Amino acid sequence: MGQPLQQLPHRNEAEPSQSNGTDRSHGAVASEIEQHPESGGYPPDVSHIQQAPNKGQMVWWVATGLLLVMTAIFGVITYVGATNEWLRLMRAFSEAAMVGALADWFAVTALFRRPLGLPIPHTGIIPTNKARIGRSLGLFVQSNFLTEEVLEGQVVNISGSFARFLQNASNRERIVARVRALVPQLLEIASDSEIQAFFNQQVEDLIRRTNFARSGARLLRTLTSNKMHEMLLDEVIQQLQGLFRSNQLWFRYQLRQATPWFVPEFVDRKIFDAIAAKTEQTLTEALQNKNHELRQRLLNGLYSFIVRLETSEELQKKGEELKKVLLASDVFRDYIGAVRDTFLAGLDADVKKRDSLLLSSLQRILQNLVDALSESPSLQRKINRFIRHVLSTLVGRESTFVADLISKTIDGWDTKTLVGKLEEQVGADLQYIRINGTLVGGLIGVVLYLVSSELQR
Repeated sequence: MGQPLQQLPHRNEAEPSQSNGTDRSHGAVASEIEQHPESGGYPPDVSHIQQAPNKGQMVWWVATGLLLVMTAIFGVITYVGATNEWLRLMRAFSEAAMVGALADWFAVTALFRRPLGLPIPHTGIIPTNKARIGRSLGLFVQSNFLTEEVLEGQVVNISGSFARFLQNASNRERIVARVRALVPQLLEIASDSEIQAFFNQQVEDLIRRTNFARSGARLLRTLTSNKMHEMLLDEVIQQLQGLFRSNQLWFRYQLRQATPWFVPEFVDRKIFDAIAAKTEQTLTEALQNKNHELRQRLLNGLYSFIVRLETSEELQKKGEELKKVLLASDVFRDYIGAVRDTFLAGLDADVKKRDSLLLSSLQRILQNLVDALSESPSLQRKINRFIRHVLSTLVGRESTFVADLISKTIDGWDTKTLVGKLEEQVGADLQYIRINGTLVGGLIGVVLYLVSSELQR
């Protein structure tokens, strides 16, 4: 049969007729991808690729020519008279062949249009019933290929197939190239004023719905439950140590100012040196010993603060006041916009680099995914179960998602283009039906003639 269907334009989209050509071959597409890598491999520019002649058109001429030949034979024999048995057989053959050819021509034509433009019932089946065909096809696919029983089966190793696909370096490069081409398009969409206004509105709505005090408490509880607070305490102690070391002269001056005038300076110095040494020792020990008293005091203070965030009406009110200040502040809105614009500009600049951080990271992720899936059949099984679970949830017994998607997609295709593309794909096979109908009809005519002759004797 013909090549796979190309993507069809939606209704009201202009597309020039290509009834004299067929779809490009896989080899031509692969060659195009290699010659134009900057396109990301998909969709390739195939405007310069010469299309092959339409096989269906050629077979149509054969079938039509065969009908004309049979008509000519029947007409000539009828005109001159069937004077012998061979001519009578030829007339029976050609007569039945004409009937078979015309009947099959009518049947094939009625699939796609009304024969001779006549409003004959049950003709133009595909354009007339496009919506029903799309719905039936969608239900067929969902009912037979996307049932929970099929999806929950162990037949298809989805992750294994994906790993084998990614093992080919050119496939990984094609994915990366496609991402490189896609990111600027997404960034262009993100720079639209309406999109930015929508983004700003979502940020404001998120702030408006957020309870700052309780959200802060949940974050801190998460940190403490995962022992991540130890890193936070280390950072706090290191900052205290750095602050004390870099400001010892200031602390010494403050001590001197606080002591009476009659205390000698060397005494102040001795006192401060002792305080400084003990402080340095305490902070160093707190960094080294996770059970140090200072760390425990800081941790108890953190737990107490978490409880206050959860229960204190005062902190709740302060959180609401902070929320109102942020929502009313043009400075805050400008800051959010500046953060967004800086991020998008940085992303745009990165994907344009030859050594893009984003794309190199994507390359590593794909390679690591290949390695992990190749080395771990159990990981493949887990991913397969997850994918099948998601699919079965999405297209489960009560869902018509896929059926609706297929139905709406087919119904949205331009009818004229749909008919033209279908004829390109199956036209040759349908024309062979006409040829077979001509020949088989002729043979049946001969058989009927012989039986009739035998019965008349």
